[in-house]
Amino acid sequence: MVRTYKRKTNRASTAPDTMLKAVRQVLVFKKTIRGAAEEFGINYRTLARYCTKIPREEVEGSAEHPSCAVGFVGARQVFSPELEAELVAYVLMASSVYYALPPRAIRKLAYQLAKSHQLQTPPSWKENKQASADWFASFLKRHPLLSIRTPEPASPAKTSAFNRSHVEVFYSKLKTLTERHGFRPEDMWIMDEMGVTTAQRPDRVLARKGLKQTGVTSPDRGPLVSVACVVSAAGRVLPPYFVFPRVQFREHFLSGAPAGSSGGAHLSGWMREEQFVDFLQHFVRQTKSVPDRPCLLLLDSHAAHLSIEGLDFAKANGVVSLCFPPHCSQHLERTVYGPFKKCVNAAVDSWMLGSPGRSITIHHVPGIVASALPLAATPDNITAAFRACGIHPLNPNETGSVTDGLIASAPNGSDSSGDAAERSTDPSISERVSERTGAAQEKDGCRLDWLSCDYTTTETCK
Repeated sequence: MVRTYKRKTNRASTAPDTMLKAVRQVLVFKKTIRGAAEEFGINYRTLARYCTKIPREEVEGSAEHPSCAVGFVGARQVFSPELEAELVAYVLMASSVYYALPPRAIRKLAYQLAKSHQLQTPPSWKENKQASADWFASFLKRHPLLSIRTPEPASPAKTSAFNRSHVEVFYSKLKTLTERHGFRPEDMWIMDEMGVTTAQRPDRVLARKGLKQTGVTSPDRGPLVSVACVVSAAGRVLPPYFVFPRVQFREHFLSGAPAGSSGGAHLSGWMREEQFVDFLQHFVRQTKSVPDRPCLLLLDSHAAHLSIEGLDFAKANGVVSLCFPPHCSQHLERTVYGPFKKCVNAAVDSWMLGSPGRSITIHHVPGIVASALPLAATPDNITAAFRACGIHPLNPNETGSVTDGLIASAPNGSDSSGDAAERSTDPSISERVSERTGAAQEKDGCRLDWLSCDYTTTETCK
């Protein structure tokens, strides 16, 4: 049987309510079978058959649909809709807690589910101890919410560190700082650093249909320049701060950069303690932050952001810094960096087409960023990032469902052996999750000590 069947006729396509109305015309209103069949567009032999098939009580009553099936009956399914709904819910839950099941594990799980409920299954299921590939393909069609994806690797430390406790501490400190200093939307800033290389993925192009490979002139590899973007809850974006992969920084590196941009140099191309202090000076120049009117700076909990010199400078200039919980996604990645990467790729492609025979270097990156950043960092995208993560307006419930799922349903990460479908039916999952979560919080307790720091005071965060 083909997996995607297309009907070739419209036979047996009469709606159940239409069939019931036609039968009611014959049995209740004493109309002829041929007359009622012609009125409702039904074959008269089909109508005569359903006049004896539909119960008399339904015909004389006020029912809108008959209890018996009308038309062709679909193929018999192994699972009832209720059981399949439970299976779909389990698959989605497992995916949300970093424990997504591959197709083969789901097929084995389906066989075990059918066996435990003593359902009749095809012989191939019993022979292979798993559901067939045809059943899995039909299962995906019946539930378009599911799709086969390539997962991103996540270490056990990452899955256990981002939990409800850390998120609650972050939002609690954010609320405390906002109430203490009276931050307005224009005073709340998010900083994130991303890398821009001279070798970008080419955009899609038109070519002859059937070609196995289409080439385009593009650099295959190149150095990386990191760009620190800062945006506010009011939708404003500051001139970026560039870190070039060089030992010494030169002013001509910023040729073509957005007006007001600053930069530094490090061999890795990423920000370190010295560059972060320079970035704070750039931030204070742009925001005019002073102790009497401080600004809130939200940033990653990276070691480079916790240097003594940086803390002293922030304290002296009224910069209140709050670190995000460990291993959480940056908020700008939700709405800004996706369009920004596409705009950068398009700008690199345009530069390559307009400069044949030349190679793009790190000195062209500021100009590319200058053309791409205004298109991606729009006020709507920026405010959507603050709103989607519950920063402004303050809404801790934005991440509540995710962290609740991680705490309540995450399987034991230490159990890495055995079949995934067999582990999924372990009745003690919730008990092992509670033990694992408590151990993870105790182990990572040191992170809570520096999760957030108010740089306008001399208190240590505890």
